[in-house]
Amino acid sequence: MDPILSFKNVGFRYDRSWAMRNLNLDIRPGELWGILGPNGSGKSTLLSVADGILAPQEGQVLLENIPMSSFTRLALAGKVAMVAQESYFRFSFSTLEVVLMGRFPHLKRFQFEGKKDIEVAFKALEATDCLEIAQRSIHELSGGEKQRVLIARALAQEPTIILLDESTSFLDLRYKKEIFDLIFSLTRERGVSVLVVSHDIDLSAQYCDRMVMLKGGRIHSTGVPADVITVSNIESVYGCQVIVDKNPAKGSPRVSLV
Repeated sequence: MDPILSFKNVGFRYDRSWAMRNLNLDIRPGELWGILGPNGSGKSTLLSVADGILAPQEGQVLLENIPMSSFTRLALAGKVAMVAQESYFRFSFSTLEVVLMGRFPHLKRFQFEGKKDIEVAFKALEATDCLEIAQRSIHELSGGEKQRVLIARALAQEPTIILLDESTSFLDLRYKKEIFDLIFSLTRERGVSVLVVSHDIDLSAQYCDRMVMLKGGRIHSTGVPADVITVSNIESVYGCQVIVDKNPAKGSPRVSLV
């Protein structure tokens, strides 16, 4: 199966400092990727380049085997959706109104949402278990509910790739699991590719098909979770002693601090 998103020797720098360099990755349809690494390792930069917000100074990014630089911003939004760590809404939009914002790539200038847009929005609400809160204000929602709504908004864009930047950082365990359950189901049921930046190594290892661990803006290791989540990799990248064993319920790698 051909990659839907490819990084070919990609490098990006802010001023003189390289935030990412020599990045080579192939993301295939329906894969869930975990992006790991300490603060400042290049995780968010990777997502911004994948979203087309940042243009690499070295190499190129291919979307469906086409250079990303050849897409317009609007065309990209119809294929790649970003869910940020936090989103602030100045006005008290309803959940439905927030999800309908995801339809902007499919509307002409000054065009209002039509029947199809409403149908797509409700399907996104249903897929994220948000139908019951469709009329509630976004300001009234809990952190977990709000993240599900933001994923629903991303789904309403009808993308082939969804990027999540530490979307579970401030959630409790229940909501973290719910978000990972949701994005995992999207890859399996809809064939959407998902890249998720997370500091939760254990949870990522349970759900992700493949992982990439970054150090200083470069790939330190990549592969299936069992190949990436090792004692030597964790200690080299994070600079702390750990024990890595297996989750007794899932069999996925589990990390404990020494």
